Amino acid sequence: MGEFVPVPLPDEAEAGSVWREEKLRDFVFRLRCLGLDGDPEFAALAARIAEDTKALEELAEKQRSPDYQRPWWADGEYDAAKADSANDRGMELFTAGQPGAAFDCFTEAVRLRPTSAVYHANRAAAALKLGRADLTAEAAAEAARRDPGYLRAHLRLGRARLALAQPAEAEAAFNRALELEPGNATAKRGLEEAAGLAERQRAQKAEEAAAAAAGSRPGLSRGAVGEEEAVAQLYAAEQMLAANPRLQAARCAHIEALLLCQRYAEAEAGCSGLPEGSTERLYLEAEVAWRQGRLQAAADKLQQALQVAASSSGRQKCSSLLEHVSSLLALWEEAEAALEEGRPQGCADACSALLGRLEAPTACVGLACSALHRRAEAGMARQDWGAAVADLDASLALDAGHAPSLQLRAEAHKHAGDYTACFLDLQRLKKAAPGRPGLFALLQEAARLGLSGGGGGGGGGKGSAAAGVAARGAGGSAVQDALRMLGLPAGASSAQARQAYLKLAARWHPDKWAAASEEEQAAAGEKFKEVQAAYELLVAA
Repeated sequence: MGEFVPVPLPDEAEAGSVWREEKLRDFVFRLRCLGLDGDPEFAALAARIAEDTKALEELAEKQRSPDYQRPWWADGEYDAAKADSANDRGMELFTAGQPGAAFDCFTEAVRLRPTSAVYHANRAAAALKLGRADLTAEAAAEAARRDPGYLRAHLRLGRARLALAQPAEAEAAFNRALELEPGNATAKRGLEEAAGLAERQRAQKAEEAAAAAAGSRPGLSRGAVGEEEAVAQLYAAEQMLAANPRLQAARCAHIEALLLCQRYAEAEAGCSGLPEGSTERLYLEAEVAWRQGRLQAAADKLQQALQVAASSSGRQKCSSLLEHVSSLLALWEEAEAALEEGRPQGCADACSALLGRLEAPTACVGLACSALHRRAEAGMARQDWGAAVADLDASLALDAGHAPSLQLRAEAHKHAGDYTACFLDLQRLKKAAPGRPGLFALLQEAARLGLSGGGGGGGGGKGSAAAGVAARGAGGSAVQDALRMLGLPAGASSAQARQAYLKLAARWHPDKWAAASEEEQAAAGEKFKEVQAAYELLVAA
């Protein structure tokens, strides 16, 4: 007998497709066997079943998509009697002037029987009374989809689209209503309102294009903004943009708020929604670029903006920012040249001058991190590991995931002999930039140095924590030493390692020894580092 090869079972959606196809073929076969396939009534029934089967297949295909969103009413009880009762109660409440309570009843009716276009249309009517244009559009569109000949569904959909400032969609809905009932007065008035709205939007767009070209918005502050204030501005800007998605002023305010919250990538993406080549877009792109540390790109954008600025205020804010960026760029180029020429002190001095010109490092985190990283490189070149680590600490305080600073600080710690800190920085780097080239080899080297107590430049004081892990072993491998440190047997699971680590870390955490003597605090700190290094090694292994 040959080897058994298991056949994978189809998933739920595929099984449903197979079942439906088999049932359809079986029904057609039985009609043919009974001689009823030529009967018009049965032929129509077969055609309807085939059509419904196709619709179910299309729905199943949609549901397989990762972007599929299950309708809120999909898990209803499908009770027609209860649905009719809920709908009747909703009509009573609606007539009595209680649209909120009526909306709840119509919602319940839809949940119990979502196939009824009437229930969706009634829900749309209640939502319209409540001023919820978004819910009205959703419900009316569903009613029109289920019954394309439902006049009121199209009329309510048109009203909702007008309220949502969507004239083209409103026009389509009202035109469909006129196809169903030529001369309908409500649809005609709706078309007139849609035309007026479209004209107003065209005029507004022209005004905004002119304003964007002129760059008349005030320049963005380069000073510090409190976190709460920045978040509040972003929330307000998001609300304004959601209510007025076509308003350029709302989009500009949103981009500015994103910049204040240091969300540079999102701010840069938002600039694509502004008129290409306009002063406002070029200015905001420059704001994004210099705050990220791309000074030359910012200067280029501002030069272009000055060429197209149509207002004195636009030219003033662009020239002011260009002057600031140019002074920073000159210092940056000076620092680069000094480092390349082997003058680390000159590089450090230029970086210090650059940092001194920043009104607030938190307003330009990308640039500040780059300058601190460059000054740390100068410190490394002078073998001043302490100064380098201090600069990198400051950089990572601004951006904890700044990968270049994490890697350089790990290198500085290694030179200083602090192998535990080196290893932990590389672990952080692994989380921040998992695909960084050569990272695994660096982790292995740091673990070997830490657990053997060898290598490195600065001496055993700082390296003693990691070295202690090996000291407690009996000459075995690094992994065996780490297992002994955590009190684990060979072959222990990841869950066991984590449990042991949490128990020991809680015991030796420095906060637990705050009231102890200095010697006891130091010993506890060393023990905590040993436990942390052992666990990090096992995770890496």
